[in-house]
Amino acid sequence: MIKIPVYDFQCTKCGNIDERIEHYSVDYRMCKKCGATSKKIISVNGPNCANDDTGWIKTVLEVVDKDSKAPHVVEFRKNPTRQNYKKWMKSEGLRHLEPGEESRPYPEELDLTKLNKEVWESHRKRNRLEV
Repeated sequence: MIKIPVYDFQCTKCGNIDERIEHYSVDYRMCKKCGATSKKIISVNGPNCANDDTGWIKTVLEVVDKDSKAPHVVEFRKNPTRQNYKKWMKSEGLRHLEPGEESRPYPEELDLTKLNKEVWESHRKRNRLEV
């Protein structure tokens, strides 16, 4: 497999950027657009994956408050990266479980009629009058 060196050149006058196949020692070329001098610039070869992150972060968006106007929530919804995920967790007062720490089950639903009855009975016992 032969690798062909492709370099980006940016015009010093008009700012036009174009790719060219050149020898590695060539630093300057003539701009194809305006004819001024173009200088070799540093470029990244291959696709830019800087904003790509793991897939599980996107699933966290399902539990984020969609109506919140808080800056950390808005930024995380707009750009779900690992860094914004950590900011969101910290701002919401959430943390990951430590090794050996078990998740707690959700509390049972309260039976409000039973609770009201217990509170009322307790109140009656405390405030009763004996003759």
